[in-house]
Amino acid sequence: MNRDALDHTGLDRAGLDRTRLDHAGLDYVRLTDTTWRILNATPGRRAELLAALPPAERAVVAEGTSGPGFDMEQARRRKTVADVLNVSFPVTFFAYYGRTGAAGLHTFLDSEFWQRRPAQPGSVFPPAATASAAFAGFLRASDWIDRQEDWVGEAFAFEDAHLFGGATTDPYRDRAAGRPRLVAGAWTAEATFDVPAYGGLLRERGTVDPWTEALLLVKRWPAPLAVISVPAGERVRRVRLTGATVAALRWLWDTGTPVPEGAAGTPAYARAVGAGLVDGAVG
Repeated sequence: MNRDALDHTGLDRAGLDRTRLDHAGLDYVRLTDTTWRILNATPGRRAELLAALPPAERAVVAEGTSGPGFDMEQARRRKTVADVLNVSFPVTFFAYYGRTGAAGLHTFLDSEFWQRRPAQPGSVFPPAATASAAFAGFLRASDWIDRQEDWVGEAFAFEDAHLFGGATTDPYRDRAAGRPRLVAGAWTAEATFDVPAYGGLLRERGTVDPWTEALLLVKRWPAPLAVISVPAGERVRRVRLTGATVAALRWLWDTGTPVPEGAAGTPAYARAVGAGLVDGAVG
C-alpha cells in the first residue's frame, strides 16, 4: 500500500499501526449488540454502554460509533422513525418530540419496547405496526404523559384506542339487560376535541415555527368526536361521529351511560343501525 492510499483513508502509518488490535479476545456478539444500542442511544447512554465494555472492546466500539458518518446515520434513523410515528400518533408524537427533542426520541429507541419489538422480515424499516405499538407501550409504561397537560393525555388515549383499543362493550351484561350494543368486536375512541384535525394543524404550523412554539400557538376547540372501529375481515371499518351525535349514542359503547328514554326512536340511532354499528337493534 503506497503513501497516497494511506492518505486517502484518512490514516497515517502510525495510525494504522495503532489500529492493529488483538481481536482474538473480543466478544463479537457483545460488540454488535452494544454498537446497535449506541446507534439508538443518547450521548449519556452511549457513555454508559461504552463504560460497561472491557477496554479492548470499548476502543473498537468507540471508534466505530463516532464521527460524521455515524451522526448522519443516527439522524436518518430519527427522521425515518419520526415520519412513521407522526402518522400513527399525530398529536401525541408532535407533543413528545416537540418537548423532548432528539434526546427523547433516542430514549424511546433505547427502550426495551423498541429494542424487543417483533421482527417483520421483508418489511421496510421501520414497520409501522410494530413501531407504533412500541411507542404506545413505551408511553404507557412511562410517566411522561402524566406530567403533561390534560389535553396531551386525552390525545394519547384517543390515538392509542383508535389504533389498539379492544371492544368497549360487555356483551354478556348488555344481553342480560336487553339493551342494544355495538356489534361484536367493535371499539370506540372518544375525545372532547377533534384530535386528527388538531394534528393536521400542528403539522402545518410546525413547517414554519419550532414545534415547541406550535404547541403554544395552535388552539384546540371543543368538538366532541368518537370514532367507532368495526373489524371487517382483515380490515377495520371506521365510522366517525361528531357533535351531539356522540352524546346521543354514547350509551351504545359506555355501559355506565343509561339508555335515554326513546333513544331507539331517534334519527341518530336509526343512522347507527343503518351503518351496521348496532347488535340487538330495536325499532
